[in-house]
Amino acid sequence: MSARLIPLEQASAGMVLAADLRDADGAVLLPAGATLSVASLASLRRRGIAACSVRDDVAAPAQASAAPVDASPVDAAALDATTMDAAVDAAQARLAQLFRRSAEVEATPLLLRLLSLHRGVAAT
Repeated sequence: MSARLIPLEQASAGMVLAADLRDADGAVLLPAGATLSVASLASLRRRGIAACSVRDDVAAPAQASAAPVDASPVDAAALDATTMDAAVDAAQARLAQLFRRSAEVEATPLLLRLLSLHRGVAAT
């Protein structure tokens, strides 16, 4: 097995870790052999992880076939109506999933509205 150490910015979904990925305290964040996902990469960036060791002998299917995922707010001017509707629906579905257990909390509707505005989509 060959491996290389790369900056986290160069890592992409589908790459496989060659070694345990640990935080500053030595706790294992992801074990060797774990396949990186968009979500795990975002989490690692939030934790301030600068680099990771990835395997060279494992093809990363997500690299070749998928377009990069942009987590920034939706740019309405750059999207056609169908794509924009799909992006709004996906963002609203994600927010509904995140808040599925807090519907009875009084502040939930306001928080959902603010998050929708932050993400660049209008809540309906």
